[in-house]
Amino acid sequence: MATQEIKHDGHRDRMRERISKSGISSLQNHEILEYLLYAFVPRKNTNDIAHALIKKFGSFSSVLNADEKSLLEVDGMTRNAAIFISSLPEVWRVYLNDLSAEKLNLSGRGATREFLANKLYGLPYEQVVALALDTKDRLIAFEKLAKGGGSGVTLSVREILNFAIQHNATSIVLAHNHPSGTLKPSPEDVSFTGEVYNTLAKIGVTLQEHFIFAEKEFFSFADSGTLGKIASIQQDINKSFKEGVIYYGS
Repeated sequence: MATQEIKHDGHRDRMRERISKSGISSLQNHEILEYLLYAFVPRKNTNDIAHALIKKFGSFSSVLNADEKSLLEVDGMTRNAAIFISSLPEVWRVYLNDLSAEKLNLSGRGATREFLANKLYGLPYEQVVALALDTKDRLIAFEKLAKGGGSGVTLSVREILNFAIQHNATSIVLAHNHPSGTLKPSPEDVSFTGEVYNTLAKIGVTLQEHFIFAEKEFFSFADSGTLGKIASIQQDINKSFKEGVIYYGS
């Protein structure tokens, strides 16, 4: 047993030296997992565990997106290791958000899109988020409005309306992701966006944009002209309403 421990310690020391000299990106994916497990599996061959993880889940990214329970199904995994591995995607998102926090300029859709992409990148479930902006497109608030499974998410227009009112927003930007990888908005996406646009318009708030993120691509309701069509329909409704008003009295 002592000989095996010395052998593992020597291998781990050499791995750490490689990382120190060339960076972790110099390692293969299974070696990165092997290294990450060192702190949580002190006296086992984590190379075998790393290979088993990739075999079970299919890829490095799928291992990191797996939940604690599924990770524990792999022989040799400890609970602490499973919690750590499953938390890494969220750690990465927090890092990206913190890194860009002081550099945010949401005066253009490109900056807004980048900010939101960092929030939704790589999520294995569907998430709906919103930004509240002031008159100069400065960020007032960001909020995760709803979370669902791979098939959809439940969210009411009232929740978005309350978010806008609570933060005294001039405009709102919506975004959600499609874990399935399908980029095209569903009929429900289009219908819901129209309802949100019309409801916010009644209180003087503009729905500035709605993004859909799928893998590394995005769909923009504004750039595609879909949001413009919704706005045009609303303008026609408002015009018809005004022309149909009848005033009574002297």
